[in-house]
Amino acid sequence: MFRRMKLSEIGQIVAGGTPKTKIEEYWNGDVSWITPKDLSSHTSMYISNGERNISKKGLDNSSAKLLPKGTVLFTSRAPIGYVAIAKNEVTTNQGFKSIIVNDENDNIFVYYLLRNNISVIENYANGSTFKEISGTVMKNLEFDIPSLMEQKSIANILSTLDEKIEINIQINKTLENMAQAIFTQWFVDFEFPNEDGQSYKSSGGEMVESELGMIPKGWKVKKVEEVTKIIRGASPRPIQDYIRDEGIQWVKISDASSSNTRFISSTKEFIKEEGRNKSREVKVGTLILSNSATPGIPMIMKIDACVHDGWLIFNEFREITKEYMFHFLTENRVGILSLSNGSVFRNLKTDILKNYKIIVPSSDVVARVDEIFKSINNSIDNIENQITTLAKLRDEILPKLMSGEIRVPIE
Repeated sequence: MFRRMKLSEIGQIVAGGTPKTKIEEYWNGDVSWITPKDLSSHTSMYISNGERNISKKGLDNSSAKLLPKGTVLFTSRAPIGYVAIAKNEVTTNQGFKSIIVNDENDNIFVYYLLRNNISVIENYANGSTFKEISGTVMKNLEFDIPSLMEQKSIANILSTLDEKIEINIQINKTLENMAQAIFTQWFVDFEFPNEDGQSYKSSGGEMVESELGMIPKGWKVKKVEEVTKIIRGASPRPIQDYIRDEGIQWVKISDASSSNTRFISSTKEFIKEEGRNKSREVKVGTLILSNSATPGIPMIMKIDACVHDGWLIFNEFREITKEYMFHFLTENRVGILSLSNGSVFRNLKTDILKNYKIIVPSSDVVARVDEIFKSINNSIDNIENQITTLAKLRDEILPKLMSGEIRVPIE
């Protein structure tokens, strides 16, 4: 049995606040303070802290409120619709309308209720500069709510799927870290296994001088442009005239920053067919690198798509492989970014990267490590496919569970 209820009947709606930024003693304390930006790339249900903390004095001298563990956090502006659950006591800035769920309702169910109704809630937003959901509007939003027991059953089904997804995400992160550690061991520390299976450098392998310091004998130092072709993406202008709800997948930097893995497997936006020739097409398996906004993020394409001018595209590898270049870019991100420019948004110029120096190992070592990387990548790819399947299942049953189309057994 579902009953029509206002959100204010489900829990207390609480806004947030920001202490004065010029008063240092209000900041860097031990009170967790969450902003919409903290949720922009956050993928798990729970969040414990944001990028910054505030102090007890900052809390007491601002409109920020200390929210109890289990509070459902909902961004009400910039943008509307990020949702998470407080893993511990937290505060938020004014970009939230959070719900302290009462004992007659289940907070995990409310989390999924909001996720399922983001587009509905957005329709109630107002504002000239940016759209926002007011506290009054949030309190008066109405939804069909089942009994507490059914809420718990629905929440259990959906959270079980999300827990499995989260476990797989963590496994993939471990595999990615393992691959990067191998790259560091072989090509930074030069402790790759020699013909006797011993670590090259520490077992006395011959080293020679180079412009990047001592490197194994037979290895070389080249410019990046000598081992791969780099071209910049392109954007049809004005881009707003080409954005569509469906069409050619359009890769933005946010698609990388919100991804759980090294792969781009979907995009949030699309462009119409007429924009294809005004952009750059990339195929499945292509290595791309962000060069603006959040520069220096290497990603591998799992879809055919178009990329804008905030991306660099890598093709035609010589003497090294795509996998070697991916890990090289990851290993050297800080050094590469130190050469970028821009006061507000950092930009990585194509010519800077083309002239960046790279160590080129002997062909046999490249071939050996590539086999290892391919094995790890196959595991990552298989787990990524599991994540996609589980997420698709969750997204398909979510609206059906929330509407009562699918009813669940109540224990």
